[in-house]
Amino acid sequence: MNRRFAPLLVALATSLLTAIAQADGTAHSLAQVPSKFETNEARAAYKNEMGIAPESDGFGTRLPAGFTKQTVIAQVAPGQNSERAVLVGVKPWPQRTGAYVAIVCIASTDAIAEQALRSPASQQCDGVGRTSDDAKTSQNLVWLGIFERGPDGAPKLVARTERPVDQPTDWSATNIQAPDDLDDKSDSNQALPEQWRRFDLAPYQLRAGDYAFGVRAGWEIGYSGGGASFEALYLFRIDGAALRLIFAQPMMYYRDIAGDWHRDGTRDHDIEDGSNALSMLPTSTDGFRDLQLRARGGKWRQTFGWSAQDGKYVPR
Repeated sequence: MNRRFAPLLVALATSLLTAIAQADGTAHSLAQVPSKFETNEARAAYKNEMGIAPESDGFGTRLPAGFTKQTVIAQVAPGQNSERAVLVGVKPWPQRTGAYVAIVCIASTDAIAEQALRSPASQQCDGVGRTSDDAKTSQNLVWLGIFERGPDGAPKLVARTERPVDQPTDWSATNIQAPDDLDDKSDSNQALPEQWRRFDLAPYQLRAGDYAFGVRAGWEIGYSGGGASFEALYLFRIDGAALRLIFAQPMMYYRDIAGDWHRDGTRDHDIEDGSNALSMLPTSTDGFRDLQLRARGGKWRQTFGWSAQDGKYVPR
């Protein structure tokens, strides 16, 4: 080898090895981690949980004009102790003119309420506690409602959940990885949400004039270095005066596993992630449009059809 070219070849080899290492999902410092996610949804979740992105008011805790916390609590969660309310939110629903989606989060005990209310106002509602002895008992109970403004401009309740939302997410038929300790918290591939994170108000049109709205639920796990996050989508539709849960599926996950330390104080982070997109298909079942989950950047997909018997979407 010509010695004049040796430094150049070494530099090229080093650059190639670095490019390969950086392409395999390994970040060599914390600053590099966001660039290693394959999906935008996982990257956004990481930034939010690390405090990199500004905290958004995903549930609309700054209530629109004409709404008060006491009124929303009394109508969406009647009979509940308003002093235990740890989050009340209202947001306009773009798919239904003059309509608003609402959430009321009520602590299950006075002690939980006191602790939550002593902390800075949260933009999400805790569900099942990771340290709870009972994985089926929620720290907070969640009610949802729909309001419309009457002729006088005053909000009027149109529909609400008839009981707190208590449907688990099921990972038995999905490409999305499940929380690490799921087997320790459940007898199946199901788990109740640890957090209710935000409204999802994308245009989920089920049929002419009939839309669903979404709520994003989540789970978080801390490692000795790094952590993991998992997210599901819950869809609700109006059925008379009731809000019915019609769909609950995993949508996103990521794992950030910290590895070797470097002399400069930085540390490797191995990143893996995945997310799905929900599409409304042109085909229908029992008058409702079929839904399809598709892996972002992959070939996996799962179609769901309406079940008139169950009143919800089921895999097919």
